[in-house]
Amino acid sequence: MDRGINLFTHSTMMKNYLQIAALSVLLQFGSVLPILAQQQYTLQECIDYAMEHNLSVQSMELNVQLGQVNSLQSKLELLPSINGSANYGYNWGRSINPETNFVTRQQQANGFGSLSASLNLFNGVQVYNTIKQNNANLEVSQYDLETERNIVILAVISHYTNVIFNKELLENAKSQLLSTTTQLDRTRKQVDVGALPISSLMDMQAQQAGNEVTVINAENALTLSFLQLKQAMMLPGNVELDVVIPEVELSKSDIEGLKAQEVYEIAESTMPEVKSADMQIESAVHGIAIAKGNYYPRLTLSGGINTNYSSLIADRGLVERNGVFTNVPIGFVQATNETVLSNPVEGFETLDYPLGQILSDNFGQSISLGLSIPIFNKYQANSAVQRAKITKDRADIIAEQTRQNLRQTIETAYTDVFSSGKSYQSSLKQVEAQTEAFRATKQRYDNGAANYTEFELAQNNLFRAKSDLLRAKYSFIFKLKILDFYQGKPIDF
Repeated sequence: MDRGINLFTHSTMMKNYLQIAALSVLLQFGSVLPILAQQQYTLQECIDYAMEHNLSVQSMELNVQLGQVNSLQSKLELLPSINGSANYGYNWGRSINPETNFVTRQQQANGFGSLSASLNLFNGVQVYNTIKQNNANLEVSQYDLETERNIVILAVISHYTNVIFNKELLENAKSQLLSTTTQLDRTRKQVDVGALPISSLMDMQAQQAGNEVTVINAENALTLSFLQLKQAMMLPGNVELDVVIPEVELSKSDIEGLKAQEVYEIAESTMPEVKSADMQIESAVHGIAIAKGNYYPRLTLSGGINTNYSSLIADRGLVERNGVFTNVPIGFVQATNETVLSNPVEGFETLDYPLGQILSDNFGQSISLGLSIPIFNKYQANSAVQRAKITKDRADIIAEQTRQNLRQTIETAYTDVFSSGKSYQSSLKQVEAQTEAFRATKQRYDNGAANYTEFELAQNNLFRAKSDLLRAKYSFIFKLKILDFYQGKPIDF
């Protein structure tokens, strides 16, 4: 009986553990469940998923949030600063009676409270320039976020295009293998009836083995391209993913009338990396103004209120000597040298002095206007201005370098588009020619008018032509998408 109970308990515990483990897996991979639920993803869906999960994009979003905090804080610097303080404590042994300023050994409780405010009236307009600089820095972070998103978009486009290229390349390899297998069956029948020598069968078997290797290599390339796409999307490698192969029609009209300078002018006015570089120049200009503010005097308005409390408040006007309280000497008569004592306090042992009255009697106020004039600060202000100017010069160089990089990228992409377009048109003609050549050779081979070597050469030439066509096609597509991207056009197939 006990053994049965133990087995039942152990089984229940194991079931609970498995449920908890399953729940943990669901929580951990919950973000990829939409991918699992959908069999095929379009390019835009891949981009959307990558944008949502990319860590670099998330880091840039945090930079934007930080810029928003800095911008708000610089604006709040226009407001006065208000601070309050309070303390309460006990003293015993030798101490100073705060009411009489005489040494005492009485135990006493002391309290103090204050409220102060300070307003910066003028500091070389540094606050206003800081507001402008932080606003510019906020825009820089926003443009940098857009730039990072564009990097993700281009990476996904590249890997997505590579996937559909390798999918079609695999289909081409499978088609070649199927053709060889069909021809192998026909050759085997011809060998069996003595129409062909056994060597023809062996050659065809070798061709089939080679085609199988080609299929395996194409499958491996497709697997790798899928992995690269998943990595760009921040998907685990073991998650199943497939993509939609779009119907793409290409023609010379896609690049007719296209000029590199026009594409560059559009990109220069829209690309976030250019705007970010220009905004960094503006931020550096404000930085120079902030540094120059150190040359100017500072004018500050301050004020405060305070009060205090002491448990020895009832002893004011008295002084303790050897445990005896006497009136406090407050002066002397110059002619007679007679000591003048404070007014006596009757019944000081039970003097009623309410707390509110104590705080009211000790209440004090203050207001001040402070002026600080820089005279010599070991050239710190001058050094700060020089550093700010260097920062601005560097920002100018970075902005120009950004434009040059953009121009070179567009010029290269523009040249690649025309080159790949020509290659695509040439590959189309080559496939047409090799298809007709293979058809004629296969017909001659089937009739015994051509040998196996001629058949194999024609088949390999056709496969190579189709592979070249696929490569040229998707190269052309990708280069076109790059130019569309720099022109601000929607990125989709």
